[in-house]
Amino acid sequence: MMLHQLCLVGVAVLAVLPRAAGQDKPAGQLEVLEELRAFHARLDALEARHAREKEEYERTIDELKAELGELRNRLSAPESEDQEEDLEALLLELSAEGAPGAEEPGFVESVGRAFQSSNPDISVNVDFVGHYSSCEGGEFDDEFLLRHFEIGFAGYIDPFTRADIFLGFGRHDGEWHTHLEEAYLTYLGLPWDLQARAGRFKTTFGKANPQHLHALPWVEHPLMIQNYFGHGGLSGDGIGVSWLIPNPWDKYIELTYEVINNDSSLFAGEETDDFVHLLHLKNFFDLSAASTLEAGLTFATAPNDEGHGGNRTMVEGVDLTYKWRPPRTGKYRSFLWQTEVLAAQADLIGGQETTWGMYTAADYQFARRWVAGARYDYSQMPYSSSMHEHGYSAYLTFLQSAYLYWRLGYQYTDRNFRVHGDEREHELFLQSNFSLGTHPAHDY
Repeated sequence: MMLHQLCLVGVAVLAVLPRAAGQDKPAGQLEVLEELRAFHARLDALEARHAREKEEYERTIDELKAELGELRNRLSAPESEDQEEDLEALLLELSAEGAPGAEEPGFVESVGRAFQSSNPDISVNVDFVGHYSSCEGGEFDDEFLLRHFEIGFAGYIDPFTRADIFLGFGRHDGEWHTHLEEAYLTYLGLPWDLQARAGRFKTTFGKANPQHLHALPWVEHPLMIQNYFGHGGLSGDGIGVSWLIPNPWDKYIELTYEVINNDSSLFAGEETDDFVHLLHLKNFFDLSAASTLEAGLTFATAPNDEGHGGNRTMVEGVDLTYKWRPPRTGKYRSFLWQTEVLAAQADLIGGQETTWGMYTAADYQFARRWVAGARYDYSQMPYSSSMHEHGYSAYLTFLQSAYLYWRLGYQYTDRNFRVHGDEREHELFLQSNFSLGTHPAHDY
């Protein structure tokens, strides 16, 4: 309105100025007045347009904020602080896109930005651990170790296909080795709520097995995962199909079928050209606005010799995950309880051997950046029910940011067999893990 008032003052001055100067130019004066009236009309129209656009933008922003509030109430909460900030940033970005002067992108530009780019998302993750063990002679013993280094590439190839590639670098026997952790395509364009992937990937056996090392709430995988599937978990080259099962309760029910090469030491290893077949059923329930429960059932089978099913190993698993995160105070308080049980039946020369293992873990976030946790493990050896071990561990994690955390951990393992000359082992861990770049989101 200041510009409007200045214009009125200018009109009054120009009207008086000719008489004060003793001039008589009515024609020129009228021309100037007409131009000022026209300018004043355009100014009024511009102000009215600006007021309408401002009201429309404010209404749109209020609608987006209301929608965001509804999403926050429907979900338990974002899993991490940066996810909530990303939602708020997205809201600001959407409101800014409608601002005056914003250029509407063309169709080709929009599709290119959304699905394909010459530069995929690139991420780097580094896991550094200091370790002490009461047992002498282990590969990882009383030292600092840059344990794992991962490079990830991810992006959409087209509107229906996504690619994810993860290269791992680790130290074994005093030397660095490079290995392909995962490299697979995910196809999203199938009908009937189907989704398929092909390549090398971690199988969906249970809850802990599919997770990468840096995504775990502990320093290492549970004992049963290490004993039955190895430190890298159950993974391999193959294909998989998942289906969101329609149901009258409108619940999230997913059935996954995967076939991978029989390379796992739990089965026949590389001695057979047969396959591992795996089925996983996942159910997800909203218990309240602040809590959720996930339940899963898994079955896997494959030959454990050179024959095509002559001697087989079958593995069953049950997993339960409870999460509590209040929508309003989720940044400062949350709770996670996770439990898995695994049972295996192996056809051996002397008969069938049945073994099992389990773990249960709880993590409590008591401040914005602090989480305390504990885990209990029990595991038999895959082909010997007479050999078993118990594990008791506790952790304290400092979440410095969404890209860096520090973890102090202690684990006590009690076995009925000797490892490095002792049945009991005390271990201390100091872990630092940091990420660079855009890393794909982890499963909820």
